Amino acid sequence: MPAAREERLGAPPKIWIVEDDPAVRRSLLLLLQGRGFEARAFPAGGPMLSDAEVGSADCAVIDYRLDDRDGIDLLRRLREQGWTRPAILISAHNADDLAARALKTGFAMVLEKPLREHVLVDAVARLTRADAGAASVSR
Repeated sequence: MPAAREERLGAPPKIWIVEDDPAVRRSLLLLLQGRGFEARAFPAGGPMLSDAEVGSADCAVIDYRLDDRDGIDLLRRLREQGWTRPAILISAHNADDLAARALKTGFAMVLEKPLREHVLVDAVARLTRADAGAASVSR
């Protein structure tokens, strides 16, 4: 998979959203597009994995509970396909073991629902910069 941002210097970061709840998916899509990101949204992991442009995402925002798999499994599959960019796990399920498993799998951040808009936007902006920082959990 190509190194996404370097090939598109000056273009807004591409953010892929995977969320099974249609209202939340649309809200996240509109929020990120409204803040200048190039965002696309998927209702499940399967459609994202089969999308020809999946490797061009600069960052992914992935819900934990999806209809076809969980978000941790989805990131594992993306990594197996060679995608190395940062990902954020979002979840309504407050569990320390979930956060630990997510960070161990390679998520850069875990954010709990309900999401605070500024926290998500700031996290995506920070992770899509060349100097992206360490993993964290936000509650």
